[in-house]
Amino acid sequence: MPETIIPPVPPDDPPGGSTRRREELEFELLEAEAKLKRLAHREIGQRYWLRWIAVGIGITVVAGMAATLAHLVHQSFWGPFSRGSSAFAVAMIVAPIASITAITAAVFVGAFKKFDDKDMETIGSGLAASVNIVRGGQ
Repeated sequence: MPETIIPPVPPDDPPGGSTRRREELEFELLEAEAKLKRLAHREIGQRYWLRWIAVGIGITVVAGMAATLAHLVHQSFWGPFSRGSSAFAVAMIVAPIASITAITAAVFVGAFKKFDDKDMETIGSGLAASVNIVRGGQ
């Protein structure tokens, strides 16, 4: 009588030959992990590009406001002569510089740090302090 060879069966496999289904599930799990890894890399790439877009927008805003400042100052001042009041002359210089600073800070904080509610409170208190300093208050 010939001997029949029985292949070894791992003890954790359920009877009935469902190892095929287990292999399919492991394969689907590996595919899902690979997709998750690709999505994580795409997210990092998108963040990178969005940050560069924000930097480009910030540079464009600064250049535009600087050009506006130069144009307004050129239109208002001719040498030592001014075609407006002293308050107008100060506002012509301070307003574009303040807007350049505010817009650039907002764009960069939004791109690199993300805004929180606490940030708005900090900005508000900083603005209030700067207004008090300008007014001469304490």
